[in-house]
Amino acid sequence: MSTLEYLRLVGVDDGFFPQYYKELRLRTVLAGALYRGRELVDLKLSSVTVDGDDGTERVLSILRSFGRVDVVFLDGVTVAGFNVVNPETLLEACAAVVIVYKFQPKLEKVEIALRKHFVDWQVRFNVIRRTYERSQIIATRWKPMRVALLGSIAEDLGRLISYLQLVSSIPEPLRVADLVASAISRNERLLKILNKVGTAQFTGHT
Repeated sequence: MSTLEYLRLVGVDDGFFPQYYKELRLRTVLAGALYRGRELVDLKLSSVTVDGDDGTERVLSILRSFGRVDVVFLDGVTVAGFNVVNPETLLEACAAVVIVYKFQPKLEKVEIALRKHFVDWQVRFNVIRRTYERSQIIATRWKPMRVALLGSIAEDLGRLISYLQLVSSIPEPLRVADLVASAISRNERLLKILNKVGTAQFTGHT
């Protein structure tokens, strides 16, 4: 059995939300998928405020609920609009954070949007910019990918991502977290329940 099969890997991603959720600061789904190697072990559901400032806190809560986490995978450093997740803070609950960039962010446009809508735009933008500046293109068995690594892993990063590319270029923990969050949040009734009952009642293991 290789070292990769022992790793506890988590993907965290957010779900869909209607545009008016931005103005009302409502919440959408946040899902975490825990894998041991290539085996799905657990799922955790939570919620996160659209364009809020609780992204880091909510992701940390998911990670801590899983116990030991070796590597967490994120799709960029924003969830639920411009709710920024600080990967440096996440290192309190895991050994490493891997940020996957499906698309190259246009930092100038991001800065303009943040300046327009947020008093704390500079704090949010600094996390986005600082993390992106740490990214690099790495070779994987699917295609070259832009990723950023914070913390340390025992394995080569390209080898780890290739190991987790089962049906697409996206590492399986992150792909499944995205599928779960997206599927649940597309149900308008569930989103309304989430915003009515609050995070404490909605959060749980599956």
